Amino acid sequence: MNSLKQALIQLKEDWRNSLLLGCIATIFVLLVRFVPYLSAFVISMGLLFLQEISNQYSQARKWPQQFNFIKQHLLSFVVTALILLPTSALLGSAMGLLQSPQDILQTIPLSLGLLILALYFYLILNHALRLNMENDTSLAKAIDIVALASIKNFKEYFLVSFYLSVAILISGLLWGFGFIVTLPFVFFATNHIYRHIKDKGALNRKTGI
Repeated sequence: MNSLKQALIQLKEDWRNSLLLGCIATIFVLLVRFVPYLSAFVISMGLLFLQEISNQYSQARKWPQQFNFIKQHLLSFVVTALILLPTSALLGSAMGLLQSPQDILQTIPLSLGLLILALYFYLILNHALRLNMENDTSLAKAIDIVALASIKNFKEYFLVSFYLSVAILISGLLWGFGFIVTLPFVFFATNHIYRHIKDKGALNRKTGI
């Protein structure tokens, strides 16, 4: 829960840049979803890129001037984006259910369940990519380490996934306008829980404990 509080504090204290990030992310997602065949992959790549931009901004409190990390870790970004495709499908299904003509009381529980599952895997894969970039750990090993850490810290990962899912659900019910605030909140919370879990020593590259 501390990770969520830190994300909310950052969102409140730096609301101008947060809204800028949210507008860019929302416009990107809305436009790219109409790209035929490759929309899910492009969205996954874009979200990974924006997540890393957010991570760097959160640490330095200024926007990065160079994007060398893309060139240096392009293969890891591509592979992670490909692994994220089922997660993107879960998110799309959840949003589709909310927009369906079915009774909203019937669609909300299922949509929320899909969102929680999608956000849980989003956290794991983003944290694995970041561990890969920071420690030069292979992506496969990083995924193993983070997956094990998420099990050992299941309550924290689940609660963050749950509350982020509720925020996304509400944004979906508001015709998507809420994503301008929700997406930066997701990025910030993803960053803070990573730092929290890492500070606990749960992302040790040798043991994962």
